[in-house]
Amino acid sequence: MPPDDASIAASRELHQLFFALWPDEGTRSRFAAAAEWLRAQGAQGRWIKPERYHLTLHFLGRHAAAGEERLARACAAAGQVSAGGFELGIDRAGSFALARIPAWLGCSVPQVGLQALVATLGEGLHAQGLRVEGEPFVPHVTVLRDAALPVRATLPKPVRWRVEEFVLVDSRIQPFAPYRIVGRWRLR
Repeated sequence: MPPDDASIAASRELHQLFFALWPDEGTRSRFAAAAEWLRAQGAQGRWIKPERYHLTLHFLGRHAAAGEERLARACAAAGQVSAGGFELGIDRAGSFALARIPAWLGCSVPQVGLQALVATLGEGLHAQGLRVEGEPFVPHVTVLRDAALPVRATLPKPVRWRVEEFVLVDSRIQPFAPYRIVGRWRLR
């Protein structure tokens, strides 16, 4: 029996799998206010909706499907993480030097707890045979894509973010497809 149109479309659907810090609603609102401040400063481009804000810890790549084995190994690595909660001070805006400039909110001072979480999780992923993409790690929350010009600014008021968990996200590569959190892990 030949495949139907829906199964053909599903087989072509790409997924991105990544570990991230997921802001609570209060932090998400403070990020949105910082993004509005950037807009008032003249930043232009395609603004990210606040419900999509996150800070990627490890990107596991693009795949034809999330894959049960890949998910199980990623979850096993996350389950081995022994790290404490921490606070981030998001105090600057910047952009990456890419053809399609993404602008972001980030930390001017690396946070030891964040670095420890990234390192421990990365070691666990490696032990599970999962390849991590996007090194070196630059902690940031993307708020704008396709910026008209590079962005560089100090926020007038830092966004304080108390981090107490990390998540595993499966993202379908489609316009406006919602992120799907497939796992959560509490920090000590």
